[in-house]
Amino acid sequence: MFTTFEQDCLICKQSSTQLICGYCKEDLTLFELAAYEYNLMIFPKVKKGLTKASFGHLVALGDYQWPLSKLLTGLKFSAYIPNAKALATLFVEHCIKESSPLPQLIIPIPLHKNRYLQRKYNQSIELAKHINKLTNIPLNTSIMYRHKATHAQTNLSAAKRRQNLKHAFKISINNNLMQYQHVALFDDVITTGTTMNYAYNTLKAAYPHLEIDIWCICLTLENR
Repeated sequence: MFTTFEQDCLICKQSSTQLICGYCKEDLTLFELAAYEYNLMIFPKVKKGLTKASFGHLVALGDYQWPLSKLLTGLKFSAYIPNAKALATLFVEHCIKESSPLPQLIIPIPLHKNRYLQRKYNQSIELAKHINKLTNIPLNTSIMYRHKATHAQTNLSAAKRRQNLKHAFKISINNNLMQYQHVALFDDVITTGTTMNYAYNTLKAAYPHLEIDIWCICLTLENR
């Protein structure tokens, strides 16, 4: 006999058998991915905001608005790990189309070692770990590293973000990327796309044969 454990829904705080209760899940405003063939780069509002993007395939759960933004900030700044499991579950349920070829590997966007030591964890890795458990897509956190300590991107202009991230990423010498044809770069939030663009270009320059999907939980669509 199985025991059903109840907890508080992460959004409404009412008793629930799930991290996000059915009522709150129904109220979420998520991207209509099927309308854009599971590629938000053909969604005009997204494409307009990511004009400098080198990548051509992007999936995300929703706009960076409450309650998704609240769950992400709780994970990022308070290390509330249940939020990672809840968001990863939503991502897998909503963003992964089983009939399409899935990536063979997930590569989370790395933090610089100094920021990692300060924060003690990488929220993108925590999210990717749960996606890995739910999909069985392998996860590798050592292929790409951030060798340049950059300033926080939050309050920088687009031009300063690009300068800040120039040459920020490198690919580890000892990796097995030649055995893969299709990978996903994963981050928690894409704002201007600068971070993801530099990571994508670094990976593509080293391994031009790779098909690279971009995965994230949220996009910031404000002013787009």
